[in-house]
Amino acid sequence: MQPIKVQPNPQIAVIFKTWSTEWAKEVEAGKKDTANQFHTVYNIAADLFDKGGEIDIAVISALFNDCKKKTEMSEQLVNKIKISLKDDERAQQLITKVNTAAQDAAFAMNYLGQLLLQSA
Repeated sequence: MQPIKVQPNPQIAVIFKTWSTEWAKEVEAGKKDTANQFHTVYNIAADLFDKGGEIDIAVISALFNDCKKKTEMSEQLVNKIKISLKDDERAQQLITKVNTAAQDAAFAMNYLGQLLLQSA
């Protein structure tokens, strides 16, 4: 385990808290499903960046890779929404949500990447 010291960063904490809240809407009580896992991970990340502390570098790396995946997949998701939904208003709402998440992910990815570089 290679610990990394994380300073509080309210902007990053809010991003992960928002994602945690979104996943919480999908959680089924008593189940260990994907929604529950993402809710838990993002909640832990939100708490970490809210308060600061030490965490294994592998966790920061996993969060970085998750954010990278979100940014890379956003364009594909927007295209699928445009093709799938005939309701322009609903499609635009979803596209806005996807673009916001991608922007948040890019911001978090940049910050997490800096943490990883500093620890190298």
